[in-house]
This record gives sequence, structure tokens and C-alpha cells, in this order.
Amino acid sequence: MSGPPVRVWVSDRGTDVDAGTLYSHRRGRTESATFVYASSFVARPGAYELDPTLPLSTAPTQTPVGTRLFGALSDCAPDRWGRTLISRAEARTAREEGRAARTLGEIDFLLGVRDDLRQGALRFSVDDGPFLATDDTGVPALTDLPELMALADAAERDDAPLPDLRRLLRVGSSLGGARPKAHVMTPEGRVAIAKFPSAAHDTWNVMAWEKVALELAARAGIDVSASRLLRLAGRHVLVVERFDRTPAGHRVGYVSAMTMLEATDGEQRSYLDIAEVIEERSSRTGRDLAELWRRLVLSILVSNTDDHLRNHGFLHAGGTSWRLAPAFDLNPQPEPGPTHLSTYVDGADDAATLDLALSVAPAFRLSPTAARQVLAEVAAAVSDWRTIASQWLPASEIEAMAPAFAALDTVPDAISG
Repeated sequence: MSGPPVRVWVSDRGTDVDAGTLYSHRRGRTESATFVYASSFVARPGAYELDPTLPLSTAPTQTPVGTRLFGALSDCAPDRWGRTLISRAEARTAREEGRAARTLGEIDFLLGVRDDLRQGALRFSVDDGPFLATDDTGVPALTDLPELMALADAAERDDAPLPDLRRLLRVGSSLGGARPKAHVMTPEGRVAIAKFPSAAHDTWNVMAWEKVALELAARAGIDVSASRLLRLAGRHVLVVERFDRTPAGHRVGYVSAMTMLEATDGEQRSYLDIAEVIEERSSRTGRDLAELWRRLVLSILVSNTDDHLRNHGFLHAGGTSWRLAPAFDLNPQPEPGPTHLSTYVDGADDAATLDLALSVAPAFRLSPTAARQVLAEVAAAVSDWRTIASQWLPASEIEAMAPAFAALDTVPDAISG
């Protein structure tokens, strides 16, 4: 079974350009897709491959065996939270209409995302019709957060009525990760992501500690988006501005490191692999390589073990060039004992140790002296973690997180060694 052809558009500085046509195929539980670039796009100055598996040609390209959708398209489709909302809304709708719920495929999730809030610069339509999943209700303001948090709590418990699910779909279906979240508009007119606490999963104040990690990263010279931590009904909500929109509101192309490396969910690759992508595609190679190594050191020093390939990304920088996207989803983990990252450091070892990080520094164009200087800068910023955390957290919770920062004790030996 094949769905109707879907036209794929690229938003380029506010102008929507016809990039090609997507065809979805489904046979039982097997799903795949075919994409054909528009000849006008291929001939267009500055045209670029939307995905590493989609060479810039008018010949049809099929998804690799076992792959349901091209990575660049998956990047602008919902992940766990958005899929949960879409699936539950379909189940509730089917029950009200007295029919069996549809089995949703990748194409259904992709096209169910609200157009103006979709990640990156891709847009979708059928034939010459309007863009799919448009919404004219606007984006909620920060003042709507208490209501949205209550709706998200109900949705996470799976007891939200259909109207509430539909409201959440309008503001949160494009968002990934398992955590409840929604889009909001900041007072400055920037689209942002509001991350809510999870009653089902959180065993510590995850939102406050992510804010601490973002503050430490910024002080360590790492590129992060503006964020604010709000307290609502005794709980913290983290609001992070979208980095794939310009100040003027134009969309910016985005792909994950998973897409760039042609990897699959759960597949473990290395920081060296990401560095190779930077060498091949970055518009600012030296800067991005040094930035990536700085992030590696930060992850070790704060025990950010959720650094999987979806949590690294690239922004389109014009033509065939891409640049490293700002760091995001930085979460200290307080479990004591040896720490292991989700992305290998050197291709075979994921141990979160500074000695291992220093051993690969030359691949990031850093001399031993330069690498130790970067390490000293990041460590100096992270060493102030208790002071930063005290802005939002009580002393008991700060001390409970101390194991996450144990690697700070190894910095003197690493620098002198």
C-alpha cells in the first residue's frame, strides 16, 4: 500500500522552494520510502543534499533496507513524546467515532506535526494544496504554562480527554524525547520549548539540573541557546529557545548527527565520527572541531551520559555547508561509580575519562598544550557548580548531585600528565 505523493519543500530565508516528492510504501509491518528531487531544485544555485543518503539527482532514491524514512525527514518528525500524543489522540478519536484505531506509520507521524513548529526547514504538502498540519491558533505564551503543565501531566498518565490531547498536539507534537513538553512564545517573540517535570520518571529535579548544566556550558565557552527556569506550583519548568529559527523567524535547516552518520536509533558511534563530518561539511571546521571537543570535556565533567547521536546536530550554513548546532539536552547523572557516555570517545571506548578525551584531541586539531588549556577553562567553569545550582536548588539536593561532578577531582592529574 502506498500513500499519496507528498511534496517536500525547503524554506530558504523565508522563501519556500519545491525540493521534490516523497512516496511512502507500506506492506504489512514493513515500511519504506522513495524520494525524487525536483529538477528545478537540482539545478538551483546553492542546492544541497537534504540527507547523506539522498544524492542530488533527479533519479529516484529508495530508503536503505530496513529503514522506514530518510534520516533528514525523521529529524523533523516527532520522537517519543510527540508520537505518544499522536497515537493517543488517534485511539481516543477512533473510540469516539466507533471504529478501530488506524495503525500509524512513519509517514503519519511525519505529516501529523504542526507545520509552523516543525524542526528544521522542511515543509510538506499534497499536490498543490496547503502545507499539511497548519494551525492558526498561535503559539501559547509563558502565561499559559500552568495549564499546559497540567495537561501534560494528564497526558503522561494517559487520562487526558480528547480535547486536551488535541490542544497538546497543537503545541507539542513536533517535539522529541520522552519528557512532556510544549512550545511557547517568549515575551521577546522567540519560539521556545517548555520542558516539564515528569512525575512518572524523574527521581531528582531534572529541569533545574539541566538549567545548571546549560549555565555551566555557557560559562565554559560552549554555544547554547538562551533559556530560563520558571517555578510553577512548586515545580520547575525549563524554557529553551529554538535554535533552528532566526531572529526574524525564518526556518533554518537541521539534521541530527545520527542522520549525518547514516546511523540508526540506538546505534553507538564516536566523537571521532562526528569530527569527520565536521571536516567534510562544516563551514567553520576549526571552530566546530574545537567546540565539539570542549563539549566532550564538559560531558565528562558533569556526567552528561545522554549524549547520544540525536543529541548532537547540525544547522544548514548555506550551499553544501553545515555547522555544529548549539549544545542541548545536557543532563547531569548522579549515579556513583565509573561513568560511560552514550557516544564513544575514540571509536571503541565510551569511558568518561579526561585521559581518554586528551588522547583524541589531535583529531580535533588541538595540540596537547591547547587541549589542556581548553580543559582548564571548562573545569574552571564547572567547578562553580554548587554556586550556580544554589540559585534554584536547596543544599540537600545539591549534595545529592555531587557524584555527577566527581571527575573534577581528576583534572589536576590530567592537566599535569
